[in-house]
Amino acid sequence: MQWFEPTVFAFFPPFVAGVLYRPVMEVLDILDVWKGWWIPARIAKRVPRAFLPSTTDVVEHCRPLRAPVCSAPAKLQEHWCRGVRRSVGIETWFALFILFPPALIGALAFGGIVLTVHPSASENPEFARENTLQFFSLSAGLASAAVLWVYRSRNLYRRRIGESLPLTSAVALARLLRSCWKAAEDSLPLLELDRQVTRYSNRLGWFAEYGVDRERRRAALRPHLARVQQALETEMSNVLRDGPGSLPRLEQLLATLLDRSVQGRWMGMLDEADLPQEAADLVTAREDRQDRWVVLAGSTAAAVIVATAVAAGLPTSAVAPAALTALIGPAVMWGSEKLGSQHGHLQTMTSILGATAADPAATTPSASAPAPAPAPAP
Repeated sequence: MQWFEPTVFAFFPPFVAGVLYRPVMEVLDILDVWKGWWIPARIAKRVPRAFLPSTTDVVEHCRPLRAPVCSAPAKLQEHWCRGVRRSVGIETWFALFILFPPALIGALAFGGIVLTVHPSASENPEFARENTLQFFSLSAGLASAAVLWVYRSRNLYRRRIGESLPLTSAVALARLLRSCWKAAEDSLPLLELDRQVTRYSNRLGWFAEYGVDRERRRAALRPHLARVQQALETEMSNVLRDGPGSLPRLEQLLATLLDRSVQGRWMGMLDEADLPQEAADLVTAREDRQDRWVVLAGSTAAAVIVATAVAAGLPTSAVAPAALTALIGPAVMWGSEKLGSQHGHLQTMTSILGATAADPAATTPSASAPAPAPAPAP
C-alpha cells in the first residue's frame, strides 16, 4: 500500500474542491457582494466619460437616427447608476471569490514544487527528501483543485451576468454606442468593436437562460433573443465587410436596444422589420473550442510535471500517470469532439489509475532504485 499515500495526496484536493465548492460559495455569498450594494450611489453617478458617455451625449448622437433614444435623461442616469454598481460588484465578486482562492491554492502548489525540486529549501532537508513523492503528488493535486475551482465557477459567473442584465444592459449598450463613435473616427479597430458586440450578444443568451424564473417564460423569450442576436451579428458583419460607412445602421439597432431595455421590453427588443425572417439558434456562450490552446495547456502541464520529476530524481514509472493525466485533463474539461469524446478520455484516465494501483512498486522511488550492495564481511 505504499502507492496509496501519493495517490491520496494527488486526488484528495480536487475531490474536496469539487464537493465543497457549492457550500463554500453559498457561505461566501451571504453578503451578496456581487450585487454592488456596498458602492455609494454618488460614486456610481460620477463615472468618467472615458468609461461611460453621458446621457446628453447619447441622446444627441442618437437623435438623427431612425430609432433615437426616447427615454428621459434622468431615467437613463438612474439605469446607468444601478448598472455601474452591479457591474463593479460582479467584477469584485469575481476577483475575491473566483480568482483569489485558486491563486492561493496555486501558491501552495508552487511551494510543494519547490520542496520537490530543492529539498534543501526546507527547514528540515531530510524530511523533505524522504517525502519528495508526497510533495510532488500534493502539488499536482492542489494545481488540479485550482483549475477545478475556476472551471466550476464558469457557469456561476454566467448566471450572475444573466441575472444582472436588466440592470447592466443600459451601461453595456451605452459603451457599445461610444465604441461605434470611436470606430467612426478610426480610433477603435473594427475587430475590437466586433468582440464587444459578441460579448453583449453572449450576455443576451445568458439572460435567456438564467434571467427568467419560469421555464414557460424562458421558452417564449429564447426565440426572440436568438433573432436579436442574429440581427446584431448580421449588422456587425456588414460593418466588417463595408467599413465604417455601415456603422449608422448598427448604431440604430444599439439605440433601439438601449431604449427598449430601459423600458423593460425584453420580449420586444427589436421590431419585426429589424429582425431576420428565419429562426435562429440561441447563442449562450462561445462554442468554438480553442483546441490548440487545450493541447498546448495539456502538453505544457505534462512537460512541467516530467521536468520537475526528473530534477527531483523521481522514477519515470511514478510520474507517467500524473503526466498523462495532465495531458488528457484539459481535453476532458474544454476539448471538443475533434480531440475525442470525453467518455473516451475518462476511460483512458481510469485505465491509467488502475494500472498505477495494480503496480504499487512503480510509484515509490525505493522500488525503482537498485538495491544497495551488501556490505563486505569483516
